[in-house]
Amino acid sequence: MVVAAVVAVVGLWYSSVQTRQANEQSQQANAQARDDRALAAEGQITDRYTAAVGNLGEDKVDVRLGGIYALQRIMEDSPRDHPTIARVLATYILTHAAEPLAKRQDIPADVHAAFTVLAERDAGHDDAFRLNLRNARLPRAELTSPGQATALQFADLSSVDLSGADLSNGRYGADLRGTNLSGADLSGADLSGADLGLADLSGANLSGANLSGADLHNADVSGADLSGADLGDADLVGANLIGADLGGAALSFADLAYADLNNADLSRADLRTADNLRKDQVYSGLVDETTRLPAYLP
Repeated sequence: MVVAAVVAVVGLWYSSVQTRQANEQSQQANAQARDDRALAAEGQITDRYTAAVGNLGEDKVDVRLGGIYALQRIMEDSPRDHPTIARVLATYILTHAAEPLAKRQDIPADVHAAFTVLAERDAGHDDAFRLNLRNARLPRAELTSPGQATALQFADLSSVDLSGADLSNGRYGADLRGTNLSGADLSGADLSGADLGLADLSGANLSGANLSGADLHNADVSGADLSGADLGDADLVGANLIGADLGGAALSFADLAYADLNNADLSRADLRTADNLRKDQVYSGLVDETTRLPAYLP
């Protein structure tokens, strides 16, 4: 009986050892398979990236477009490669949009596509990347996906040419919070509903721009040209408008609480229905007989 019991215990122990070894071997095999799959996937990403970047140097625009959209797909598939690809596309734009376009000439389709991809990227994967399109020439650019989130906030777009651009981006407007747009040409641009809170628009050309419903709270708009601009329903709370040209601007129902209008040109400006406007604000600016003021100013 004792012998039989010992044999049984030894058998159970041996079986347990065999099972444990089999499990360990299975786990090792699964881990190796995962590593192999990850390595293969990484190799595929590398091959796709190399091919896409190669297409950017081709002569045919449709091939370059294919390369740009291939890079966009890789950005979506591989967050780790997102910052690198974003830098490649930004450099592509700066290289191919450095010179002013001829009158009525459209932005090249590939440059426009690269701009749109960057504007619609998932900024949550940017890591250390910061969008810099300083001095780029992108007149009449459009964000072509209404309601699509934009990723232009906190970018350096100083001295960029976005004249006539459509940045309204459907219902919600473009997200340009904290963006450096100093010296930018945004004349005639559609920025309706755009979020420009804390943005630097100092010295920018916004003449004739549509800024209706835009959020410009605490924005620096000093010295900017806003002549003939539509600022109806705009949020200008705390905005720095020192020395800005608001000649002929429409400010119906714009909120001007705490806005600094010192030396701002208010000739021909329509302030009749502006909200939270005070007498000291108005008369710190440059007012003449063409300025349309509310019937009562506190």
